[in-house]
Amino acid sequence: MELGWTTGLAFLAGIIAAGWFWWRERTARREAGREAARRMADLAAEISRAAQERQRWLAVTDATSSLMLTVDGRLQVVHANASAQAAFGPLAPSMSLIGYTHSLSLEELVSDTREGSDPQGLERVVSLRDRPHRARALAREGYVAIALEDVTEVQRLSRARQDLVANLSHELRTPLASLRLLSDTLASPMGEDPGVARSLAEKIVGEVETLNQMTQEMLDLAAIESGRQVIRLVPTPLEEIVSIPVAAMTDQAARRGIRIESEAEGSVLADREQAQRAVLNVLHNAVKFSPDGGQVLLRSRTEPDQGRLVLSIEDSGPGIAPGDLERIFERFYRADEARGTPGTGLGLAIARHILRSHGGQIWAENRPPPDSGSVFHLAFSLA
Repeated sequence: MELGWTTGLAFLAGIIAAGWFWWRERTARREAGREAARRMADLAAEISRAAQERQRWLAVTDATSSLMLTVDGRLQVVHANASAQAAFGPLAPSMSLIGYTHSLSLEELVSDTREGSDPQGLERVVSLRDRPHRARALAREGYVAIALEDVTEVQRLSRARQDLVANLSHELRTPLASLRLLSDTLASPMGEDPGVARSLAEKIVGEVETLNQMTQEMLDLAAIESGRQVIRLVPTPLEEIVSIPVAAMTDQAARRGIRIESEAEGSVLADREQAQRAVLNVLHNAVKFSPDGGQVLLRSRTEPDQGRLVLSIEDSGPGIAPGDLERIFERFYRADEARGTPGTGLGLAIARHILRSHGGQIWAENRPPPDSGSVFHLAFSLA
């Protein structure tokens, strides 16, 4: 009897033990399943975050105007943003850097970046399609990221400003030296003669006008670049725009026997003060290049079909080389004919800026043979 009870209890204990082990294994499996699910969810979230981060990065690189490239360890381009593909073309699979950009200098920069130890990467100026680009390369985890920026305009402006400083130094030295010489002569016994004194005084006035013109152009340029100029367009008689510049240039023109005639009429939408500055710059240019005894003519014509009035300023100078007709409106640019005359090369650039701010236009052309000289056209909107 006791043996039966003992056997029964042992059997029951075995069942309980087996059940416990089964429950424990099942619980462990459930926990392992939950852990695996949690890990899969974390991995999926990490992959999603990485994908979102990649999309944000791609969006940023495509939004920038800089050319962005990513190169792997085999110097193959694995990514090119929209700007880069616009410059170099669509990116084909397994395209090498030199095959894509045709730049040995860029490949050398990437190699030097990978071999270097500078965490900030390397930066150089390289030539791409005959244009200078500032290239910066940064090595990260088997890849090299490259940013390229076209610096053609930056270099042009830098050279232009250097030329401006050189021109100003030369142009200021000339009238200042003349003023010193004229004033010394005026203070000498020669200056006691009324005729000589009058002649010296006229020359002094001319040199002061030159300095004033240069100063005003520099002030106008500073206002343009800072965005401080405010244009208020109101109906304005063209005669009011033209009369002040003509009066300002009459004495200077008269000293060289140059006649200024105006046949300008009509009404335009303009900021009177700014429009007068544009006309004065062009008129000053016309007087400067007209020969002694020459003529400068201002006249207007209405073009109703285009809704504009065109003021033409015609001189009797040597004219403008065909290749310079567009470039004379660039800042600091001086045509070959102008290099021997005082000036900064800013007057016509300022006039173009003013006309554009009026919604107008300025252009130049040469007078047809047998006449010599050039004609500048300033187009304003009709009032």
